[in-house]
Amino acid sequence: MTQCRMKNCPLKLLFKSFYDKSLPVCFVRSGHGVGLTPLFVLSVLSALTCAVGALIAVVSFSPESVAERVKDLPAFEIKNGKIVSPENFVRGFDLGGGLRLTVDTAAKADERTESAPNEIRISADGVSFVKGHRVDLMPLNEFLETDNVTVTAQNVADFARAVAAGMTYTLPPVVLAIAVPVLFFKYVFLTYLLALFTYAATLFSKTSLPFEARMRLAAISALPVFVFDFVFDSLLGLFGAGAFAGVAVTLVYLWVNLGRLSRAEPAE
Repeated sequence: MTQCRMKNCPLKLLFKSFYDKSLPVCFVRSGHGVGLTPLFVLSVLSALTCAVGALIAVVSFSPESVAERVKDLPAFEIKNGKIVSPENFVRGFDLGGGLRLTVDTAAKADERTESAPNEIRISADGVSFVKGHRVDLMPLNEFLETDNVTVTAQNVADFARAVAAGMTYTLPPVVLAIAVPVLFFKYVFLTYLLALFTYAATLFSKTSLPFEARMRLAAISALPVFVFDFVFDSLLGLFGAGAFAGVAVTLVYLWVNLGRLSRAEPAE
């Protein structure tokens, strides 16, 4: 019994689910609860990986490269929320990472123009944020939080540095706070669907399990694919199992674990 409790350690279960033949008895038959603890631990580990990735992305962003690209930008005089100088100025800037900045003082924010798939477009009276087919408009005075101001290349460079410095401390915690519940819900939902499938899988066998045990069975059957995707996709950035392969491998583990449960029943 003590050995079973040691094997039910959530962190160990993540890796023992690949090979431990005693889990159907120790975790499914003798376990308690619905088996969500290892799923939560995996959610936290995956979310931490996402947060670290966000931190690396922010640190690798170079405000100096932005300053270099906009060094020839003229001073923009804004009065009453509109650019009054320079007039008819059009120029595009590649900010890296597929993001483009276009300044067109001859156009208005509500005018339809061709845009890059990922672009920030500054017009005479507003800012357009283009993401694919979606365009979000914001008045210029709302974006700058003032009606009258002069914007120079140095202002833009200072803004890029301030954004980079702020995101270093704010983005990783935000990513972590969002990723943990999202990933946990994903793992629990998929495990719940697999637990429902076990009713069909045991329809013609003598294996009788309460719903909590079916959830534990589904958890240890799905964990190998979850952990594989975490290590090779999220952590190493190589590849994931894919939907078809993931379902196939999970069903194989489910079939093997059910077989071990059936063989262990007479010994009880």
